[in-house]
Amino acid sequence: MHTSDLSGLLLERCEALGVGACVLSAEGRLTATTSRPRSMGPLLRTARALQGLCSIGMTEPGEAEITPGMVLVVMPYENARGERARLAGLAPTPESLGTPEFTAMCRDACIDPRVARADLAGLARHGASSRAMLRAMLEATIRDALAMHDRDEALASFTAQLSESFDTIDLLYSIGRSMHGPFDGPGFVGMVCERLQTTLPFTWAGAFFVNEPWAPARVRGLSIVRGMPPRRADELSRAVLEVMNVHEANSRVMSDVPMLSTPDQPQVIVQSVQCNGRGIGALVLGGKHGPDPFVSSYDTQLLEAAGGFVSAFTDNMALYDAQQALFTGTVGALTAAIDAKDRYTYGHSERVAWLAREVALCAGMTPDQAERVHIAGLVHDVGKIGVPEAVLCKAGRLTEEEFASIKQHPVIGQRILRDIPGLADILPGVLHHHERIDGRGYPHGLRGEEIPLIARIIAVADTFDAMSSNRSYRPAMPRERVLAEIGRSAGTQLDATLAKHVERIDLTGFDRLYAKYLVINAAAA
Repeated sequence: MHTSDLSGLLLERCEALGVGACVLSAEGRLTATTSRPRSMGPLLRTARALQGLCSIGMTEPGEAEITPGMVLVVMPYENARGERARLAGLAPTPESLGTPEFTAMCRDACIDPRVARADLAGLARHGASSRAMLRAMLEATIRDALAMHDRDEALASFTAQLSESFDTIDLLYSIGRSMHGPFDGPGFVGMVCERLQTTLPFTWAGAFFVNEPWAPARVRGLSIVRGMPPRRADELSRAVLEVMNVHEANSRVMSDVPMLSTPDQPQVIVQSVQCNGRGIGALVLGGKHGPDPFVSSYDTQLLEAAGGFVSAFTDNMALYDAQQALFTGTVGALTAAIDAKDRYTYGHSERVAWLAREVALCAGMTPDQAERVHIAGLVHDVGKIGVPEAVLCKAGRLTEEEFASIKQHPVIGQRILRDIPGLADILPGVLHHHERIDGRGYPHGLRGEEIPLIARIIAVADTFDAMSSNRSYRPAMPRERVLAEIGRSAGTQLDATLAKHVERIDLTGFDRLYAKYLVINAAAA
């Protein structure tokens, strides 16, 4: 409860006791009056009355005579915040309502003196002894109201602290719960900004990252703003990255920052975001509003906590990127080992992987699922490492024994890859990509939907590339014939639905990969 609330409580109690009263500020300004008697407020606001009010002392109880016989009994008070004011009760004598001075004051207030006398008649009963009783009553009223005021303020303060604690726990729990995977950097950072802006009394919250190699790729150069910022996100980003020291781990409160501050809301908080001990960006809060326009320690502490979560998230992203780079390098090495066995199939795995991913997307898979299909395509022929080059590169027809050796490469590939962490979900694609819908494939003779979906997708891509490429035993087929053969194989060798997806795919990327390896093969020859 603020001072104005305390004044209202005091006047409400005085009016219930039948006392006409007013509240005076520390400077002697009349701030409020009881609603009854109605004439009292206008009369006390006249120049004559105000001149008398200004003569009242601040620290001790006193009396001020407004007109002859019309007295204000004044009691000073001070709340727990040290804010001072005075409560004054009107105590006119019966004779005071008939004086020329009262009539003049009525005219100054534009009130008919007869109306004012009738309105104040109920209060015109005071003398010296009754004013002493009024003083005691005002003192008791102030004492009780201050006790209630202090109690209400303590309760309000406790409620605010409890609310802040809940908001803090809820915010930090939500952020921590969202750190389940380092895949969606913009989504996570945007959620943090959204929660900061809605939890704390700031008009906007933003996250800004440097566009440098040491920042994780998913947040590199990222700018996200929530709320109502004073500038565009790109302008805010430039301003933040110019003024912040990205190597500071703690938050900084800054005032009058160009592009970030406004005349009405000059303060901003800048919290550095670190990745592997190196500054990569900042969280920023600006435009604080509400009853306290200045940044508090609660604001800075909560922003520091949020910054710690974002820093940990970027550390996870960097670690994930490093692991992905190692994984991709391993897959690339395996693919290169396959390609080195046969120059005629050089680049085959990369093209199969590209086309398999496109077919997977056409089949309704998510981008993440399609990426796993792509990886399966890269390593689907890794088992050919175990097949003699004389068999792989043979120009003529294979003997039954040689073909039996070729048919072992899916099993060999599955055996090679089964102990590599993170590849379990793609092993069915490696093992079964030579199965046929009619059950005449290998190595297990599966048919129809017994064949895993990932293997059926790779089979379509593998068949397409095999017919599109030069081999030791025949040249590449024209595109029209390849598509016709794919159509004829649908329902027997290939999944009919997946085979139709090839016709919907823009094969420019496939042709670009094929052309790249033609150049490489020509240079090697």
